[in-house]
Amino acid sequence: MLFSKNTRLFKFQIIMAGLIVWPCLSMAEVNLSMQQAEQIALKNDALTKSHQQYALAYKQQSVASDQWPDPKIKLGFQALPTDSYDLDQEPMTQLVIGYSQMIPRGDSLLYESELMLARSDMKMADAGLRKRQVRLAVRKVWLNVNLQESSEKILKKNRHLFKQQLDVSQSLYSAGRNQQQDVLQAELELSLVDDKLQQISSKKNEARAQLARWVGDKAANYKLVSEDDLFVSISDKNIGQLLKSVQQHPGISKHNAKIKASNKQVALAKQKYKSQWGFEVNYGKRSGENMDGSDRADFVSGMIKFDIPVFTEDKQDRILSSRKKSLQAGMYEKQDKVLFFKTKINENYVKLDKLKTRLYLYDDKVLPQARQNSKAALNGYQSGVISFFTLTRARSAELKAQLQRLKLYNQQSMAYAEMLF
Repeated sequence: MLFSKNTRLFKFQIIMAGLIVWPCLSMAEVNLSMQQAEQIALKNDALTKSHQQYALAYKQQSVASDQWPDPKIKLGFQALPTDSYDLDQEPMTQLVIGYSQMIPRGDSLLYESELMLARSDMKMADAGLRKRQVRLAVRKVWLNVNLQESSEKILKKNRHLFKQQLDVSQSLYSAGRNQQQDVLQAELELSLVDDKLQQISSKKNEARAQLARWVGDKAANYKLVSEDDLFVSISDKNIGQLLKSVQQHPGISKHNAKIKASNKQVALAKQKYKSQWGFEVNYGKRSGENMDGSDRADFVSGMIKFDIPVFTEDKQDRILSSRKKSLQAGMYEKQDKVLFFKTKINENYVKLDKLKTRLYLYDDKVLPQARQNSKAALNGYQSGVISFFTLTRARSAELKAQLQRLKLYNQQSMAYAEMLF
């Protein structure tokens, strides 16, 4: 009995420990990196799956398009007398079974099959393009959330400094060393920081809501974690490598597949000038007897049929001309898309170069100078050397520099995201 009680007590302790530990384990898994957000969005994106299913559908249709049309079978009567409906009455009465088959025109089946494969490639390119669009959208939203939260951290940290500034001004006012105007100004500056925090909080919630559109409500509330090597793959490439990579872009692959499909349509149009052949075989079963008492012979008939494309001016010629013009239009579209992508790469490359220069300036000079100026202004104000207005301006300049540096870093990340797209 003692062993039984101890066993029940042990099981109870295990259950209680599990109830305590499980929520802690659940709460521990709350980080969301940009790469994780992309994976969740890609996994759940319905439009990508739609393009992939269309691609598979065209592949199936490609196999079906390469098959001959189904043969036709006919069964019936021929020359059946209507006065008696007797199969033996007339010598021409027959029970007929026939088989007919049309042969595809030229190599039309081959080109039709290849056309379906080209359309499948177009849909696969659409899927690849959609994946890039999803990644770009997720990266931009993730970066926006990160910008708002990082701005909030900077503002909260500076709020402490502005609160310290208010405490100093109140202390000096109590000691009769400054005016009440300084205290009021310090209170105003603190209120303005609080207002900025409220604005940032609103923007952060909006950005989180946008993130939820891609990763779901649960993951959208996870803590964001940055990846230092996120854009290394693109930052190490020179402009020549980037421009060369345009040819592998799914947007260009789609145009290549479209041009391929247009070529197959031109080839199909040329097949319209060829005759289409077919054959038919009929077997007629006769019943009854001849006048000499012998069985009536059965009949077999066979024929070949074909069409002759003679009047081509307003049909085949115009169809072929139309297909050729569509092909040329597709080539022009590809040229325009290549130019567009190369222009975007050049624009972002120049933008990145300028942003890197500005970020270096902020890290090397602006931020250190702003911190030094702010610290010197506080010491000078406490010593009564400088005015409260100078202190306020120094603190505001430091805060503005910190937020601007964060904004520049975000713009650089956005430009990298655009470049990766």
